[in-house]
Amino acid sequence: MVQLQGGTVKLALSGDSIVLRGAQRGNSPPPERTLGLAFVQAPHLGNAKKNVADEPYSLESREYLRRRLAGKPVKFVVRYKTPSGREYGSVYIGPNLVEDDMSLKLVYEGRAKVTDQARSKLNRNDIDADDADLIYRLLDAEHMAREGKRGMWSAKPESSRPRLTTLDDDATKFLAKHKGRELRATIEQVRDASTLRVMVHLPEAHQMITLLLAGVKAPMVRTNVPGQADVAEPFGEEAKFNVEVRLLQQDVKVRLEGMPQGNAASGTFVGSIVHSAGNIAEWLVSNSFAKVADQSAMYLEGGAAHLRQLERAAKAKRMRIWTGFSGSVGQAPSKTFEATVVRIISGDTVLVHDAARNADREFQLASIRQPRTSDPEQAGYAEKARESLRRLCIGKPVSVTIDYHKPAQDNFRARDCATVKFKDTDLGVHLVKNGLAGVLRYRADDGDRSSNYDELLAAEAQAQEGKLGIHSGKPKAATKATDASENATRARSFISHWQRSGRVACVVEHVSAGARLRLYIPKENVKLTFVLGGIRCPRAPRKDGTDGEPLGAEALAYTTRNAMQRNVEVEFEGVDKSGGFIGAVWLGKDSNLAAGLLEQGLASVHGYSADQSHHANSLYAAERDAKAEKRGMWADYNADEEARKADELAKREQERVASTQTQQLKPRIEFLDVMVSELASPTSLFVQIAKPAKVAELEDLMANLSVSQAPAPAGFAPKAGQLVSACYTVGDEWHRAKIMKVLPGNEFHVSYIDFGNSETLGIDRLRPLPSQFANIEAHAQEAQLAFLRLPNSEFVSDYSADAYDMLRQLVEGRQLVANVEARPSNAPIQITLYDPALGRPVLEKSVNGEIAFAGFAAADDRALSSKHNAPAFDKIKSLVADARNSHRGMWEYGDATADE
Repeated sequence: MVQLQGGTVKLALSGDSIVLRGAQRGNSPPPERTLGLAFVQAPHLGNAKKNVADEPYSLESREYLRRRLAGKPVKFVVRYKTPSGREYGSVYIGPNLVEDDMSLKLVYEGRAKVTDQARSKLNRNDIDADDADLIYRLLDAEHMAREGKRGMWSAKPESSRPRLTTLDDDATKFLAKHKGRELRATIEQVRDASTLRVMVHLPEAHQMITLLLAGVKAPMVRTNVPGQADVAEPFGEEAKFNVEVRLLQQDVKVRLEGMPQGNAASGTFVGSIVHSAGNIAEWLVSNSFAKVADQSAMYLEGGAAHLRQLERAAKAKRMRIWTGFSGSVGQAPSKTFEATVVRIISGDTVLVHDAARNADREFQLASIRQPRTSDPEQAGYAEKARESLRRLCIGKPVSVTIDYHKPAQDNFRARDCATVKFKDTDLGVHLVKNGLAGVLRYRADDGDRSSNYDELLAAEAQAQEGKLGIHSGKPKAATKATDASENATRARSFISHWQRSGRVACVVEHVSAGARLRLYIPKENVKLTFVLGGIRCPRAPRKDGTDGEPLGAEALAYTTRNAMQRNVEVEFEGVDKSGGFIGAVWLGKDSNLAAGLLEQGLASVHGYSADQSHHANSLYAAERDAKAEKRGMWADYNADEEARKADELAKREQERVASTQTQQLKPRIEFLDVMVSELASPTSLFVQIAKPAKVAELEDLMANLSVSQAPAPAGFAPKAGQLVSACYTVGDEWHRAKIMKVLPGNEFHVSYIDFGNSETLGIDRLRPLPSQFANIEAHAQEAQLAFLRLPNSEFVSDYSADAYDMLRQLVEGRQLVANVEARPSNAPIQITLYDPALGRPVLEKSVNGEIAFAGFAAADDRALSSKHNAPAFDKIKSLVADARNSHRGMWEYGDATADE
């Protein structure tokens, strides 16, 4: 009678050998023993280190045993031992010692055969009766397997995928092919709780890889590694055992998410295990067996916020790896407030104005560091980081979340560190993902970090993968600009060129006084000192607060708040004795900085220089307004004493206005019935004349064109500008089209001249246009909504979808009346669209008026229609002003034209 023992199968080593695990006592891993299946032999798995290949059917035999035994409780009996002490026996998966014998099942399925030693043992007189019965049953099972041609006895061998222990190709290519996909796999080895050896089952092969669990790091366990000492960090063995119990030799799905740097040749990847029982990484963290690992958390899709939350809860319990933990459990509740960015101090530091406190506050962007300005190879990236922030958010409203306070250390002063967002854009993430900043690394017990830290890590991984900025390996030196104000002689060499250029686009780099600025011209890489002409500002105080005139600090603050680091336009009028340039600074299309200072009573008109300026009228008017309201320096202004001077100024203004008035053009009246056939932008469209004759002509044209198509001649290759017949992809109907651009791959971008829409087609959907259709006038005419334009600003695009929806509702499927306000040469006609269903034409109810009132366009004072019909343009301007003041549409966050 055999003496049965019990255990749990830890893993199947091969098709005829398993590792058994006993009962666990306490927190220590249970005892283990290796057991070979008695009297049978399966094909041998190879050994990569010994350069031995897998025998045919070896993996299939091992998999047969693994699927039925791994992780399951079994009964077993040891039948004999070798002189070396290795044990061989029988394993039973149920109570029946015949039907549930795994050796019999293996042999019957052709996954193993009876050993020669077993056959010869039958001839011995001392053979045990139980052993003899088992061998006879095994021989019967083998005979049936042979007869049934199963497994290794099949006449036609099964196709077998190879088992690859290394990556022949670069692991980078393997990751690029499979990244983000859920791959079928088996956990072959648990090196430690967060480092696994995995067999990935691919259609072409079984690929062995090493997988680091994304976002977590368990205590290290290293044993039996040649040339290295064994290491078992506290709780490492316990963590490893718990992962083995749950995952070892289990079928799972693996999602590859990245690769540690420098591991392209080793086949080590970062990824996640997908299993029906749950997320093993989350289990390890929540049970205090692992910490959140910043280095691999950046690869997690969606970030590691949930892991950090579990880690904070685990720290609070002070169990296992957190026993004796004395650090902060997590971040204190962060305070968020709204502010306006007034200055970009560096590539990682901003100055904002907190309206609630009425104070400027400086913040370093949390958990990032700008490129080193002291490094000649990185200084250019630091400069680019600062410029990127300036373009994105200077003068814009932002939300500030204070994450932590950095105390003074070494030569660095104390700082508040914060997450700053413009709309939905985290400034830190914006810099990091473009390779313009690096992410700081912290100890696991350091909770002082960005509230958006995981997104920063993911952004850095993205920048590293794309080799952007500081990760490109390319040095970038700082820009060295020419100083046009070095002296008066150099300044005079520039002035005539800039005067001829009209308004010159500049960036305000520094404000030293209310009327004195330092400018940079990006297009020419030139810096210069600039003085506002026509005004006199009070002298600003020194840094220590001395030597200033009354209101000098206020004037400096006004110019700083409105112009510092902004895109401006400058008109050059002259040069002073020290090389400074004199002229006007425009903050927007119609906002004169000097006039703004005058309106606030922070400057006075300088009569002589103002009279030399083209903007004298507006400067004098701004000063009169400040006097009337007694603002600033005019708080004690006496109107009676200044009445005579005011009369003289008024007279001078009237004379100037009279001398500059031009003859007004008469408005055009040319009404047409139209249908809008295509929308190109919120202010640009295509119209068709809605006369019955025109409609009938278009319908006849389409019908005749459809029946006139002949196969394209051999070698047909239309050129840009050529008229062709094109088969529209919606409906497969033929229309007249014009080749707008020839693209690679025998593709063409075409515009349908009778409707205005466009698309890209292959050569197979194009034919030569029959000559009888070539000379017929296009039925679609490009038009522009009169008096309106779209500002050239990157933020206007955020509202384009809403603008399209509104325009579509106003014009789609309706017959409208268009008044042609202007017909510019070589440009679209400029029209005002009216809906006849609304009664007589009223500009406020026109499509143009509705778009202006909704805040989806700006007034265009340069348009020919605006000059032809000044009264109508004034009405449109008032509608645009109302939208701007009410913050509708693209004016929601202020002046959408400020960046032009």
